[in-house]
Amino acid sequence: MDFELDEMMGIDQLELNFEAHVLGIDGECFSYSVYFNNGVAENNLGAVKKAIEDFAISHNSEDSYIGYIDVTSMDDKISIYLDLGNVEPENSNVALYGILTALNEVDGIEKVLINEGCDFDF
Repeated sequence: MDFELDEMMGIDQLELNFEAHVLGIDGECFSYSVYFNNGVAENNLGAVKKAIEDFAISHNSEDSYIGYIDVTSMDDKISIYLDLGNVEPENSNVALYGILTALNEVDGIEKVLINEGCDFDF
């Protein structure tokens, strides 16, 4: 599979402990599918929620907004939804890359696929 969007969006330049790819573009919304080496356990969801919450708290303030972020558990993955609506352009990459780097703190992640199943791919 060719991952052109990884290079275009700079994902291939991040130093991550897991494989990460951008599979499509969906405007200002991004869905991160987080897969674990041994499937999703309850402690994985807690670890991901804490990492994302810590990241969001450290970057959201009165003067800076990085978007709406939601973390949910699905059958075989954890899903992180990022909506960049009303985010200043200079904060967009902080959110996009920050979620991935925050996930570096979580053990057992095999891969993260961004916009998996998106209709608008290249």
